[in-house]
Amino acid sequence: MGEMKGIVLSGIKYTDNKDIVYLYTDMKGRKTYILNRRKKNHRLFPLSLIDFESSGRQNAEIQYLKEFIFSPLLIEISTDVRKSSIAMFIGELLYKILKEEDSSAVLFEYISKSICLLDMLRNGIPNFHLHFMVQLSRYMGFSIAANKNDYDYFDVKYCRFVFAQPLHPQFFDKDNTKILSRLIDLSANQLHELKLTGQQRISFANRMLDFYSYRFDHTLIIKSLNVMHEIFS
Repeated sequence: MGEMKGIVLSGIKYTDNKDIVYLYTDMKGRKTYILNRRKKNHRLFPLSLIDFESSGRQNAEIQYLKEFIFSPLLIEISTDVRKSSIAMFIGELLYKILKEEDSSAVLFEYISKSICLLDMLRNGIPNFHLHFMVQLSRYMGFSIAANKNDYDYFDVKYCRFVFAQPLHPQFFDKDNTKILSRLIDLSANQLHELKLTGQQRISFANRMLDFYSYRFDHTLIIKSLNVMHEIFS
């Protein structure tokens, strides 16, 4: 099989010497692989970026991860507990919303560049996952209307900012609407400018999960969210 690029979303122990690894690939969308743990340094962590080859039947649901190299090798995501907790959250989120048919070079590039940014980021780290969720919406086809100036609410149902509180329950309150408005414009390198309390981060992250739940028509439960916010509290 030819070489592909992959982003590690998560993995679980399969047997004493094998893991099941979930990847988002540049050519085939989300795929599942079995990894033989032949060497201790063959450890894949959430959001690892790899070039890899697989083996097995072409149409098999699960193939073997034959060979891989880190490309590039990320340092801080695997060693900084703040960044590794964010990586776990993002990996779990992507696993829940990406499907096998969601193969997109543009989406893959956005996620890859975001991972490299996280690895290098020095300031504003606690806000990174919030920024990622907001920006990701554009690449998932849920573009948030840019009419955000001086509006008090964000209408999730119609994906736009509005003056009056919607009559349905799918909306962001005033505080979360202000945060959303800021995050649309900020770059990752400006995230330190957004001053939020731990409670504000939790509230906004949950509203963004509500946003994606509504768009995908199923409730997203991300177990790593609370763990991450305990680290940033």
